[in-house]
Amino acid sequence: MKVFRFKAYDERGNLRTGNLFLSSQEECLAFLLRNNLTAVEIKEIPENIFLKLYLKFFFRISLSQKIFLARNFYLILKSGLDLNQGLRLLMRETKGSLNDFLLYLSYNLQRGEPLYKIFASFPHIFSEVEVETIRAGEVSGNLAENFLRWVENLEKKREIRSEIIGNLIYPAIVLVMSLGVIFLLITFVMPKIGILIRELSKNPPFLTRFLLFLSDFTNQHLTLIITSFLLIIFILVLLFSLKRTRRILTLLLFRLPLFSKVYLYLALSDFLFILGSLLKAGISLPQALRLSYRTINYPGMKEAILNVEKKIVAGKRFGEALLEEKYFPPILANILGVASETGNLEETLKIMETYYRQEFRNLVNNFLTLLQPMLLIFVGLVVGFVAIAVLVPIYQQISIQLQSPGGTPGGF
Repeated sequence: MKVFRFKAYDERGNLRTGNLFLSSQEECLAFLLRNNLTAVEIKEIPENIFLKLYLKFFFRISLSQKIFLARNFYLILKSGLDLNQGLRLLMRETKGSLNDFLLYLSYNLQRGEPLYKIFASFPHIFSEVEVETIRAGEVSGNLAENFLRWVENLEKKREIRSEIIGNLIYPAIVLVMSLGVIFLLITFVMPKIGILIRELSKNPPFLTRFLLFLSDFTNQHLTLIITSFLLIIFILVLLFSLKRTRRILTLLLFRLPLFSKVYLYLALSDFLFILGSLLKAGISLPQALRLSYRTINYPGMKEAILNVEKKIVAGKRFGEALLEEKYFPPILANILGVASETGNLEETLKIMETYYRQEFRNLVNNFLTLLQPMLLIFVGLVVGFVAIAVLVPIYQQISIQLQSPGGTPGGF
């Protein structure tokens, strides 16, 4: 599959640009004509390392864009509008990667490709659970309802993310301002005060000497420090975009007492929601567990879900299989076991998911409540350290002047 950059005018005379993932320029031209677009330029993008980096790291559809896509698919299907016509309307309102995906989607739908296979062509954007939800909807004839469930799932994720970001705003502002004040003190204030301190005392205290050394070193290598700092941030962003790095970080956090409980509740709530969504979509319990295993990224929990799926296939009851895995609390295993026997599993999964989601929120809020005074204490310690380092040599010199013969309070 090649990538072509195009420029074309629509029927209203508006210039449209985008990328097409097709095999040849002829296919691009034919597709644009079918969609009432008059091509001005079609240029193949050379396949090189920059294209691969773009597709891997920068060709992304954000969570908000996913919600926009899934909700509009639901509305198009529910209203009875032709899907290709609905896509043309959507493409007028979108830009960037989402527009490129819609172009690819429209082209393959016109060729008769199943919808789920088109979504599956972008595994770095759409998870197996999302693809399988679409596939189950196509097979059962409940595609609109499954898109609505997908919207609910995405809304849950956005709600949690917004809460965490909202709670982190104040601590982040305090931390950034603290680091900014420290940087200004070291680079602008200390060099001027350092001249006075060196004149007053030939042998200042250790804290003062350390602060002066830090100030001199920073000012002498300021360009190198800023460049290194920006480079480290870029490398960290690049690393955290990789699944392997996120998995290693999750594994490390899972071993910390506080984070292990937070991650366990988050993992349980995600697992229960995904499992419930898949069951509502008409997918069998063993297959839903298998898909949940592929989607959940929490270490330990993945293996536990896979073990439960294998035991159910071997003939064990759902509740018994859950009880044998340490990551599932006994009360949860028993409740789900009874629900699976009475036929209320989907409703019970929703109730338990809400419970663990709320427990996760409570833990995060408690942690952030503790974090705020800790940051204020950190700022206070930094200010105190600087004050002591600056004032002690000055007071020492004043004391020496006062104790020396003929010393006066008014001068050194």
